[in-house]
Amino acid sequence: MTPWLPRTFNPDVIWPEENNFDVEFAKLQELKLLRNTLSREENSGVSVNTPFRQEDGDNMMTIIGNPTLSNIQVIMIGIRNPKKTHNNPEDDGLSKSAEIWVNELRLYDFNDEGGWAANARVNANLADLGNITLAGFMSTPGFGGIEQSVSERSQEEIINYDIATNLELGRLFPESFGLRIPMHFSYSESVSNPLYNPLNPDIFFEDDLASYDTQAERDSITRLSQDLVRRKSINFTNVSITGIGNQNRFYNPGNIDFTYAYTEMYARNIDIEYDRHKQWRGAINYNYSPSPNNITPFSGVSIFQNDYLRLLRDFNFYYLPRSVTFRTTMNRGYAESLMRGKSAGLILLEPNYVKSFDWDRSFDLRHDLTRSIRLQFSNTNRARIDEPAGRLHSDDDDYREKRDSIWQNIRNLGRTTYYTHRANITYNLPLNRLPLVDFINANTSYAADFDWIAAPLSAVEFGNTIENSQSVRFNVNANLVNLYNKVGFLQRINQQRGGGGQRSGGPQPPGTAPGDDDNDDRPDYARMVLETTLRMLMSVRNLSINYTETSGTHMPGFTPQPNAFGQNWDLMAPGTGFLFGSQADIREQAAQEGWITDNPNLNVPFTQSKTRNLTARSQVEPIRDLRIEVTAQRNHSLTHREYFKADTLGNFGSFNPMEHGSFSISFFAMRTTFERVDERTYTSENFENFRNFRIDIATRLAERNPNWDGTFDEETGYPKGYGPTSQDVLIPAFLAAYSGSDPKDSELSPFLSFPMPNWRLTYDGLSRIAAFRSIFQSFTIGHGYRSTFTVGNFQSDIRYREIDGYQAARESASGNFVPEYEIGQVSINEQFNPLLNIDATWQNNLMTRVEYRRSRDIVLSFANNQITDHYSSEIIIGAGYRFQDLAFNITQQGRRQRVESDLMLRFDMSIRDNKTILRKLLEETDIISSGQRSVGLNTSAEYQISPRVNFRIFFDRTVNNPFVSNQFPNTNTHGGFSLRFTLI
Repeated sequence: MTPWLPRTFNPDVIWPEENNFDVEFAKLQELKLLRNTLSREENSGVSVNTPFRQEDGDNMMTIIGNPTLSNIQVIMIGIRNPKKTHNNPEDDGLSKSAEIWVNELRLYDFNDEGGWAANARVNANLADLGNITLAGFMSTPGFGGIEQSVSERSQEEIINYDIATNLELGRLFPESFGLRIPMHFSYSESVSNPLYNPLNPDIFFEDDLASYDTQAERDSITRLSQDLVRRKSINFTNVSITGIGNQNRFYNPGNIDFTYAYTEMYARNIDIEYDRHKQWRGAINYNYSPSPNNITPFSGVSIFQNDYLRLLRDFNFYYLPRSVTFRTTMNRGYAESLMRGKSAGLILLEPNYVKSFDWDRSFDLRHDLTRSIRLQFSNTNRARIDEPAGRLHSDDDDYREKRDSIWQNIRNLGRTTYYTHRANITYNLPLNRLPLVDFINANTSYAADFDWIAAPLSAVEFGNTIENSQSVRFNVNANLVNLYNKVGFLQRINQQRGGGGQRSGGPQPPGTAPGDDDNDDRPDYARMVLETTLRMLMSVRNLSINYTETSGTHMPGFTPQPNAFGQNWDLMAPGTGFLFGSQADIREQAAQEGWITDNPNLNVPFTQSKTRNLTARSQVEPIRDLRIEVTAQRNHSLTHREYFKADTLGNFGSFNPMEHGSFSISFFAMRTTFERVDERTYTSENFENFRNFRIDIATRLAERNPNWDGTFDEETGYPKGYGPTSQDVLIPAFLAAYSGSDPKDSELSPFLSFPMPNWRLTYDGLSRIAAFRSIFQSFTIGHGYRSTFTVGNFQSDIRYREIDGYQAARESASGNFVPEYEIGQVSINEQFNPLLNIDATWQNNLMTRVEYRRSRDIVLSFANNQITDHYSSEIIIGAGYRFQDLAFNITQQGRRQRVESDLMLRFDMSIRDNKTILRKLLEETDIISSGQRSVGLNTSAEYQISPRVNFRIFFDRTVNNPFVSNQFPNTNTHGGFSLRFTLI
């Protein structure tokens, strides 16, 4: 201790030299290394668990245990004040007070030694036989990138080398043998020698090795401390015989190929004594792909040459399939590892074994029965070859028994864990081969899937799982122009320019060519009217209808094992119908035949689902250059689930049936789109109609339900059972009010049957008028309408009961009849995208665009009996100009290069209004909850410097002004440039 001398400014007096304490970490490492060396000597009296001391000048260094400098997180400086004892009689035994300063604790002088690394690679081609590649890599401690810090650099010596060969061994045999034997062999080894001892991370590994006396000890420590990974593999892929015989013969050897692969990996490190992975893979593939001739037995029969007998004349078939493929693959994996024992105690560590042995067998058949009927069937069986537990080595006493057990499982084709097949048949209906309906193309298909999934071995008592699905698809495409053209007069109208308008020189009578003598040059107005009328009647140009129905069944607890094609042929379970997609309920039969486990703890539901999707499209051209694309769609999905299981007495029953699904359909709500909403109170005529329509809907529902008692609520005037908040009342009233329908004859079910048309209209005929053609290059008018009614996710209400097909159970609180399905919300989405669009390109390359969009979302929620109205409208004004062939010169590496391309300027301004209004049914209030007016400005200039280089500069600005007080105005501005390079 040095005394404090007040009123001094000499730093050497305030902090004398003897107060400095310099800890040299290298001496601590030397102390630890000396202690470890002495502890290995007999009769040294030194051990790891007792303090070991050594003087360092005036300092005393002590070590106990196995500390390491690499894990230092806290440094503690202690001040000792020993009290008076027999061994320390000089202390006065009085308490002391002191002020201790610790100043400028520093760590300095890092080990900044660098390292080096090298790569080597040799490739050798062995003529036609193949090639060999040799590669090596080595890096020393301290090697790293320029940007890496000292601690990030390599802390080990790494040595890698590998050899790889790709050989075609078939070249070693005569060419007449037709052998193809591709072989790949590789061997690699990676060794990592640590810079520091892994068990003493602050001791250099070389220094630690030097402390051992014998070379055997040093080799043992080196083997324990280094990381070693060794890999080797050999495989023969698609070994086959080619060029022998006719490839179209099913017995040709060239149809078969073989594959064998073996991979081995061995690793050890400081934590793992050994880790071995072995992988075997073998496969046999058979592929028969003939080119069968199409047989047409009646093509040369003269009686069938009439077009009306074309179906008989074109009757055809193929006697051979298009392809037959069979593949069997075995994959076996074996892994064995043992952790190192790091404890001084006697702890028995057992090796860990991981084994897998899978056998996959797949079959694929493709057969075109005729030109119009195509059949495809494919299946896959995945089996597990169960192996005995523990090590499998030829030195073991029980090796023969274990090997025989594996071969017996192989002979039994393994234990099936998964089976699946898919069958698909497609039929192109020959309507286009019949003279009267050859304008129609139609096709249908049927697909069936079946899956069998084994239960895990830990839950065999719960049975396996089977599931199937079927999909029926039907497509019809009718080119109605071909139908109209069957009449010669209508064909001439379709071919005329202008769709029936006056041709150059006036309309010509049938059989009269332009230029014939005709003294009457007056237009035939009657003919023009007739042609125009007929052309408008032929405005529907094409029609397509797509219908898809998909159904599926999922049944747990199935106990039989599958044989060929997934069927247990001894029990005929689950039946050929179920295998190929039948949705008949087989539960009762399965329970009677004992196909379902009788374990009462089975807790997986039986499920059946069905989805129906209908889409219709048509293109309508009532006049020339006016195209209307009409679409309609309806999507409905429903899933039924219930628990089918046995009780403790073995009696089967169904429990907790439940259905859930979704529904959407194209809708027409334009009659109520352009209502006026009060800007001050936000009241809506549609919402008022919705409220008023409820009484009419409720009365209709009550009158058609024989379970209604004929009474009315005195307070509300509604029939009892169908109150003002009943879901069955609100949905039809909602549909009637927002579609503009009469509530007395509108739909009462939310699952509407007939989809309404939506459309998109485009007209570009104005540019054909001479006055427009002199000003515009093109002038297009567009309009689109899309509306969808959606029933959100719905599920069945467990309280629902019916008598004679009508609702019977009532809610206890409201007294309303319980609906069959509990629906969270329904919504109508309507979009005019756009309501009107005018897109024009002027003769001077100026492009202008004016577009007005409008949309609304109306959501009826039954959680709070509230309608949420979201309105949106936007007007867009845009302009652009193209400067053609704008050129400038670029100097590159002393050479001038001329760049010539188009400069495209664009300008768009948009004004968009959004409003969300909450309309509460019970409170009879209309409140705006959010909304804003957004004004956007988008400008850009774009120049294509080269086919791969594009330059663009832009400036965007958006100003948002809210309509409600709890939101704030904000402005977003973006500007900049982009230079885009296209590499490919």
